[in-house]
Amino acid sequence: MQTRRTLLALGASAAIASTAGCIENLPFAGDGPMTFTAQPATVPESALDETGYEQQEIKEVVVEETFEAGGQSQDVVVTNWQAEYDRAVDFGDLGIPVDGRQQAAVFTALATPQVSVLGQTFNPVADMSSEELAEMVQDRYEGLENLDHVGEESLEVAGESTTVGELEGEASLIDGGLSVELTLHIAEAVEAGEDLIVAVGGYPTELRDEEHPNIVTMMEAIEHEE
Repeated sequence: MQTRRTLLALGASAAIASTAGCIENLPFAGDGPMTFTAQPATVPESALDETGYEQQEIKEVVVEETFEAGGQSQDVVVTNWQAEYDRAVDFGDLGIPVDGRQQAAVFTALATPQVSVLGQTFNPVADMSSEELAEMVQDRYEGLENLDHVGEESLEVAGESTTVGELEGEASLIDGGLSVELTLHIAEAVEAGEDLIVAVGGYPTELRDEEHPNIVTMMEAIEHEE
């Protein structure tokens, strides 16, 4: 399985490389890198209190790439922000043989800068599949398989209307390796200032009636620093 850092690197690389054919005109900055930096997107305490989720970490994910053209090289640094939240699930209540409670309901808000080269803006996450996005922004599950699109809805994320797809599939809990049916809600990227925000929520499918409202609340509560 590719790590989240690898997938972010692939996305950022694809964004810059999509200037193929005109990258030789890239305005090289000499010894200093070209930098693109996002501002954090987070869920406020009021929404966490309402849903029972807890903040796990808010972290920078920095990707560095070097591009060459016309005998010159240029370093590019992309700084993303990833805010991670989760909630404990009692698998015993679901009839799943896992001891105790697991932090198996997860939510992530990812802010990534819009990479602008030669007057054109590229979305570093536009070409990622749902599987790649889901693997990228959570670390409770692995080996996502058989994802099916089962529905969608329109929500506001960071004040912008967007489509949120609902998918169902199978994945393994990293703690214990047990395979579970998983439901994911993945919001299409929205613009927030000079950044793009992607929100992803996931939970065991048996908990949809309880967790779907929580995911909606958290997506619509996302705040972005501009």
